Amino acid sequence: MKNRDLKSRFFAELKLVLLALILSIPLSCSDEGCDYDVIPCTESCDVFEDFEDKILGTQGNWIGITTNNVEFQTRGGSQVLYVQDGSGGTIAYNGVDFPSDLNAQGCELNLDIEYLSGGSNGNTTDNGIGVYSDTDPLSAAVRAFFVLNASNLIVSGNAPTTIQVPLDLASGVVLPSNSFGTWVISPSTTPAADVASFNTLIQNAQGVYFAIDEGSNPAEQWWFDNFCFKQCCPIQ
Repeated sequence: MKNRDLKSRFFAELKLVLLALILSIPLSCSDEGCDYDVIPCTESCDVFEDFEDKILGTQGNWIGITTNNVEFQTRGGSQVLYVQDGSGGTIAYNGVDFPSDLNAQGCELNLDIEYLSGGSNGNTTDNGIGVYSDTDPLSAAVRAFFVLNASNLIVSGNAPTTIQVPLDLASGVVLPSNSFGTWVISPSTTPAADVASFNTLIQNAQGVYFAIDEGSNPAEQWWFDNFCFKQCCPIQ
């Protein structure tokens, strides 16, 4: 009976020792000495809208304010959104098709823009894309617009230009920016208030819009295509 108790105690203590050794292995393993299976991160841009399923000659959920024309066209072998300027302040917007929480869709919104100025208008434009609250851009209490910087302007008559628009939340007192441009907000009050307004808007946008004017002659033509939300790898 005594021997049996000793054997039971021995095996019980042996199990405890083995368990302690197993648990200590991850704690004593340094980064250099461990062989981890690292899954590589691959960045991608998930196509959101390329207009290929749209009926040519219609405008879907895009609405023009003082535009001469808004419609889906074929251009360069692809279907695109076409907007032609009209007299007065011209905007094209969509309050239906885009998700409200843009920040949750990815790190960037990428899209292609092509521009033709017409006579007497600017040969280049810094117009990117905007987001707005409320029912439309004109009545919105808050709007934010991505303004392209001098090295990434859209040039009249050039092939479509891809722009990359950051969808990050603002931090501190600065709105998000990248090598393509920066976000500006309207109305602007104080830096801290602008940041708070932008963060609310980018997560609760009612739609997106394009500013079409680039001069006094209502002859500007624009083509938009290949909207995609980019999935970025985390910064190491």
